[in-house]
Order: sequence, then C-alpha cells, then structure tokens
Amino acid sequence: MPGDDAPATEDEELNTPEEKEAWLRAHGVEIESAEDRRKKAEAAAAATRPLEHVEGVTRRVKYVRIPADDSEPFEQLEIILAQDAAGDQLPDILRPRFIGGGAINEKMAREQAIRQLGENGAALTGAALENASAQGSTETFALVRPSPTNGNTGVYLYLDEVGMLKGLAPNARADGLARDCGFDGVQFYGDMFVGRIQAEPLPMRNVDFAVADLSVGSEWLRAAAAENYRHNQQMSELQAAMKDKGGMTTIGFGGGSGDGEMPKGEGDGYRWSQTDDEVEVVVDAGEGTKAKDVWAMFRPDHVKVVVNGETKFEVGGDKPPGLFRKVRPDDCTWTIEKGKVVVTLQKTDEQLWHDLVAVP
Repeated sequence: MPGDDAPATEDEELNTPEEKEAWLRAHGVEIESAEDRRKKAEAAAAATRPLEHVEGVTRRVKYVRIPADDSEPFEQLEIILAQDAAGDQLPDILRPRFIGGGAINEKMAREQAIRQLGENGAALTGAALENASAQGSTETFALVRPSPTNGNTGVYLYLDEVGMLKGLAPNARADGLARDCGFDGVQFYGDMFVGRIQAEPLPMRNVDFAVADLSVGSEWLRAAAAENYRHNQQMSELQAAMKDKGGMTTIGFGGGSGDGEMPKGEGDGYRWSQTDDEVEVVVDAGEGTKAKDVWAMFRPDHVKVVVNGETKFEVGGDKPPGLFRKVRPDDCTWTIEKGKVVVTLQKTDEQLWHDLVAVP
C-alpha cells in the first residue's frame, strides 16, 4: 500500500499548477509560489511606513507618478514616513508597484544579459527572471545629483527594473524629462515615479517633489543639464587626478589601458569595480566551490562572504570601517564563476565610490 508521501497515482491526476501545489502542501512539502512572494513583498513594504499620520511623529512627503499612457495626467502621490526616517525610502515603498505587470521575454532578457555579461549571461534562467518579476525590483535613475550649487538636493526617477523585458509600454514623457536633463537616447518603459532627496545636512532624506516641479520653468529643471555636465566634468577631472597621484589601483579587467574608467582596485583575495549603479566584488573562493558552499550576508554598510565555514571577504560589521557608501541589501546578489564568488552590490544612488571601504 502506498504511504502518505507516495506520489500521485493515476486516480489522482494533477492537471493544473494549483492542483499540484495543493497536493504538495497536503503532503508536507514546503513550497513558495509567486503569489507567496508577492504577498511577502507587499507585507514588507507596508511594514516600512505608518498607517496614519501623527503630527510630530511622522511626516508627509510628496512624489509624482508619470503614467506610460500619455492620456493620463501626472498624479500627485504622498508617503508617510517616520520623522527621523533616513535615506531614500522610495525604492522599497515602490517595489510592490512593480510586481507582475507582464510576462518577461526570456529570449530578450538572455540576449541583453549576454551583451552585458558575455558568456556568463547565457546561464540566465527563466526561474531567475520569474523571481525578479514576482518580487518586484525598483531601479533608480538620477535626473540630477545633489551638489552645493543646487542646495544639495537630487531628483530621481524610479522605475520597474525589468519593465522593458516585460514588454511594458514606452513612457515618452519620462524620456522627454530625461532629455531635458541632458540625457539623450534614454528610453523608459511602464509607469515612472519622480522624487527628491535632500543629501545635506545629514542624514539624507526624502523631501517633497510636486507635480508643479515638472513644469518647464521649474528652477531645478532649467539648471539640470548644466548641473549634469558639470558633474561629469568634475568626475573626469577627479579620476585623472587620482590616477596621476597614484591614489588608486587600476586593474584592466577589459584589457584596456583604464583611461577614463571609474575607480576600482584590489585587496587581499578580492578585486572590485563599479558602474553608475552597482559595485562588483570578485572574491577568490577556490576551484570546485559550489553554490551550496557559499553563504553571503548584506547590510547597508556591511557585506560578508563565507565559503565552507571560512570568511573569505568582509567589510563592516565587527571589522569597521564599513563600505564606502551604503547599499540596498535586498537588491544585492552573488553568483559563482570558476572558483570566484561574484558579489553585486546595488548602490543607493549613482554617486561615485572612490574606494570600497570608508575612510576611518
């Protein structure tokens, strides 16, 4: 006689995913469906903000939705934050907005991954894509970064990280806003959101951005293109000066000379590099290392990689100082590639990292 855990017989035909899921749960198998992940993401997002405004305890902050449908007007939205809430809260708050919304084009996603990652991108799985869509993921695009000349305020777009791969509708008004800020050729997909950050005085925090701030005559928008041009010039000059003075170690990952590249370097058993929105750390793990051998932990200013019980890399935690800037732990990932653990840290903004570790 078959036991309770015996597989389904011909009399128990499981024709739908729901029937299979119910059968597995009934037989004590723990599974997590896309719906489970969606509910978890919504609950986590709800827990980050109060249910109601309490004067003196919480504060209201305005932001704007730019619908992909041009026939819809801009929408004024508001979040309620703790009075002392620091950092940019919008990526986490908006994540549930980007759950689902369309099936990811797996072929297009793999082609894009191969363009960005080479042969490693071919290993991208449908399950990984489904997971990214099911949990929601917010990407941040800096329209203008904080600087002394703009009162240390930055304006950012928030979008579905895999919106294009889901086949979401193009957002022409968001494209136009980026062009007005000096970014030609940028294309966005799906509904977009715009918010403002006050970087100084510390701590960095969300502040109001209203629909009226999208008007052509807005002071920030009139100055944005010049601000971005000046920022790029300063970054180029800084990188050149640091290289001339030997202030950083340059590694030619791509085989080039490294001229004009962002700061990157190496340490004991690792090397690191960066893009506008990510920092990559490649940790020596040893030949034959499997994914099951690796454990990684991410905190805003702390990252740790353990292989077979041995700490191979750690910055922050009990080993201060921490990371050069804070990262978004929920968006940080790691993979195994030929004896290396490749850690991808998601920046909280597009600020340049001059080093991997903060200055003590």
